[in-house]
Parts: sequence; structure tokens; C-alpha cells
Amino acid sequence: MQPIRAVPLNLITGFLGAGKTTAIRHLLAGRRDGERWAVLVNEFGKVGIDQAVLGGEGIAIKEVPGGCLCCANHLPLQVALSQLLTRAQPDRVLIEPTGLGHPARVLESLREPHWREALDVRATITLVDARELADPRVLAHETFNAQVEAADVLVFSKDDVLAPEDRDRARDFAASLLPPKAHVFFMRDGALLREWLDLPGRALPLRRSLLHVPPVGGGMSPAAGAGALPASSTEPPFHYSEELPAAALAGWVFPREWVFGHDALLNVLFAIQETLRVKGVFHTDQGWIFFNATRRETAINSEPPRGDSRLEVIAPVPGDWPALESALLAARLSGGEG
Repeated sequence: MQPIRAVPLNLITGFLGAGKTTAIRHLLAGRRDGERWAVLVNEFGKVGIDQAVLGGEGIAIKEVPGGCLCCANHLPLQVALSQLLTRAQPDRVLIEPTGLGHPARVLESLREPHWREALDVRATITLVDARELADPRVLAHETFNAQVEAADVLVFSKDDVLAPEDRDRARDFAASLLPPKAHVFFMRDGALLREWLDLPGRALPLRRSLLHVPPVGGGMSPAAGAGALPASSTEPPFHYSEELPAAALAGWVFPREWVFGHDALLNVLFAIQETLRVKGVFHTDQGWIFFNATRRETAINSEPPRGDSRLEVIAPVPGDWPALESALLAARLSGGEG
């Protein structure tokens, strides 16, 4: 019999817009020949954009949608991780929690006795956009501080767009942390180095937040209120909207064969205001695109064909979701066929 080999596992965390998905895509693209990697994705909403854009040959993707792993009881994480290990038999596992998630409970679950022979929990990597350190609201945010506390490796992302004062502020921030971080890096263009994954993770427990509690209720029911979407019928597009204590969310899934006018679609997406994140993958008349906008920047990339088009919006307060849906439908090409 082959001896049991513990699979290396890393938690890659960070606030909304810190660049987690870009960094993971870079790591996946740099895999060695023949390696099988698995990614467990947990997005705050229910549509699952990252699951749609991270897949590829030799990559197994498993999503735990809605809320965050740290808020749910341990069962969704345990089941999803067990399925990944059993079915994919990966050489490495990456876990990407939502940017609004507190990591302590996830790490606590991964260190339970029954995982000791199956998992080799290595460095937790926390990404921070150094520009956010100028915002007192971010510095005071309980989840942001929990993510920094959990870091074995603290990475200031987006170094290619940082001003000198941003870098100075980042260095001062890292120097102020107690206990000090053993590994602090700056990263350009999402180029997270593979060797950072193999740095050791701490065995010491982290403080679990008493403020980060499970949301009441759940499911796919839409939020009440004037800005809410009606319940989806059996006809596309399929959609939801929801109000949670941390944010308001809305998401859409469109059939693969629907083709959107590229320029008209971008006009709609760029017109969405006052959001924390707008992320989507779309079939357009100029090919498939991946759209990812945060408070500070927007990225639009070409994308291989996907199983459907989808969009998710996270905002501090509910938007006029029915009006946004009408605008999206108006950007669809009449009789558009893939």
C-alpha cells in the first residue's frame, strides 16, 4: 500500500479587491507539467464568478457559495474539501475565502485531528492593497484586521500601481504589527511566487471574532424592498438579490447562447456606481470577457468560452437591481446565437 501523503494546502485571503483571484490564476498558470491542483472557492454571493474563471485542464474547482466559510458551520467546508481530495486527488489545494470573511474559523477547522494525515496546512497568505491603508474605515474594519492577523505571509499587492507614499505607508504598517510578520513582500501584476506557498503555517490558534456571527436564515430568497428583484421564474435570466449586515448583493446567470453587444455591455457595467465589487464573465460579439471592478480599478480580460454568462454585484446598500437587469437585457443582441 502507498503511504498516505498529506496534501499541501494554503489559505489565500484578503479584503475585497486585494487581487486574490488574479494571484490564484497566476499560480495555476505556472503549475509544473502533470500537477493536479484543486481550488476551493467561497464567494460572498451565490452566483460564483471565480468558479467560472479559474477552471482548466488539471485544475479541480469546488465552490461553497453564499455567505462565507467562516460564518457557516464546519460541515460545508468539510464536505467540499473531502470531495476535492477524494475525486481530484490533487497535488496541492488552495482555499480562497470571500474578501468579507474572517479566516480564524477556517484555519481552526483545517487543523482538526481528522485532517492531520490528509492535509499539510502551510502558510496563510494575506493580500493587502496598500492604497487601502489610507482609508481609516479599512484600518478599523474588524475583518481586515483579522485577515492581517492570520497572515504567515503578508503581501502588498498591485505594486505596479502604488505611489511611493503608498509603499512607505505599507512598510510602516507592517513594522507596526505585533507580533511582527516574518515574511512581508510586495507583488506586481498578481505574480504570487510559488515558493511563498511552501513557507510554514503557524500552529498557534487565532482569535475568533465574536462579531463575525452566522447570518440569520439563508437560502436563495430575494431581499425585500423596492430595489429587490422578483423571484426568478423558469425563464432566463436567473437572478437573486439579498441584503445582509455586511453588504447588499445581486447576481444574474444568463444562458451560454446569449450574446451581448460588447460595447453596449461595457457601458452598462461602467455605469454601475457605489459598489464594493462588480465581477462577471460574458459571451459578447467580440468573444468571451472577464470583467472585474473594485472601488479603485477595473480589469477587462479575454476569457475562454464558459458554460454561461454571469454577473454579481456587491454594494454597501441595495441598488436599483430591476433597472440594472433591464439595462443588461437591452445590451443583449437580438436573436444572438453562440
